[in-house]
Amino acid sequence: MKKILASLCLAIGFTLPNFISYKFVCATDERWPDFYGFPFVQNTDRSWVFSMSGKFFISGFIGNVIFWGLLFYVIIRLLNLLKHRVFIIVRRVILITLCLFSLWVIYFELTLFDWRLQWNHDDFKMNYYQQKLDCKRTFHFFD
Repeated sequence: MKKILASLCLAIGFTLPNFISYKFVCATDERWPDFYGFPFVQNTDRSWVFSMSGKFFISGFIGNVIFWGLLFYVIIRLLNLLKHRVFIIVRRVILITLCLFSLWVIYFELTLFDWRLQWNHDDFKMNYYQQKLDCKRTFHFFD
């Protein structure tokens, strides 16, 4: 149970600030937000109304948490195979430190930013404009 909670905590703390994500940018003649998420679109940049606001897409966030949660769970299970006492102590210290950092990130992401919740991003290439959009996807790592 501790492994599942730790992997969920790490996944949420890793997903909210978009540490590893795709950035979807569409070239238009208007100011249009950028979309972020990996592997699913989960939020826009924080520039819709003011610099600390944005839209948050619940279905993409749930998909991303499941993806990263499973990945972290597998990593934690593999680290549990190391049975030497030094590895056990180092693993626990690192895991507790990362979980505390994740809780800190979750707290600030949820309290400082004005997120407007929506279920889905409505296929942003098709529903916002009648014109054909030229959208590019770039990979960002700790951006």
